[in-house]
Amino acid sequence: MEKQRILPIQSGLNFRELGGYPTQDGKTIKWRKLLRSGYLSVLKKTDKQFLTDYGLRYDVDLRSDYEISRNPDPTIPEMVHISASVYPFTAHKKMSLKQWWKNIFHKDAHQPSILSDPYQLMVLDQHAQAAFKELFQILLKNDQPNQAVVFHCSAGKDRTGIAAFLVLSALGVDQETIDTDYLLSNQVLFGKMPSLKSASGTKSAAIERMNQARNVNLQSLHLAKQAIDVSYQGMTNYLHEAMNLSDKKLEQLRDLYTE
Repeated sequence: MEKQRILPIQSGLNFRELGGYPTQDGKTIKWRKLLRSGYLSVLKKTDKQFLTDYGLRYDVDLRSDYEISRNPDPTIPEMVHISASVYPFTAHKKMSLKQWWKNIFHKDAHQPSILSDPYQLMVLDQHAQAAFKELFQILLKNDQPNQAVVFHCSAGKDRTGIAAFLVLSALGVDQETIDTDYLLSNQVLFGKMPSLKSASGTKSAAIERMNQARNVNLQSLHLAKQAIDVSYQGMTNYLHEAMNLSDKKLEQLRDLYTE
């Protein structure tokens, strides 16, 4: 099969390869080993067959139990589904997701709080960390050649974006490359979509916030990195302490996914 960053999945959302990215030690990530995407629930037969032929064996679902119950992932031959929900955060279990996102949406974007920014919570909250730890355990389990792992949420941009940030960091990819992969969601999801406008043809403040909310932006990703740097004194300590990855396990990951 041709090596391509954006996979030709017709009935899915934001399906992408992480293969081919360079690492800081002169290697590259193997193709057909690591995939990221949005929801899988509407995959058609031809796309399921494509993924089977591609070698997909593990599906790590980062969505909440509620999302999974409403739109479960399909059954694909030889693929194992693993639920690793990032939400709800430990500190916000008594608050509905709708209310929590409403609070986030109306906060001052220029003064994010480490206790309220969703990206910072994704890397610091214990429940979210448990989900990403589960992802890393599956990555270590995927030790056979020609077998791939996909991790996904609904749109494949926020929870999946943080997961990709952590995985690529663990594999030794530099931040600039991680940023580029993260921003690719905007092109894949919204590149051909016009900006929303009000009935009068102008952008109101509310609509401007909606346009910003649907896109990913580097400020959010860098806030997560900042939270890790402040709370764990860097990514290496974070991987050791929060993700329970010893130097030996990190070396094993790099042996499995880079060449």
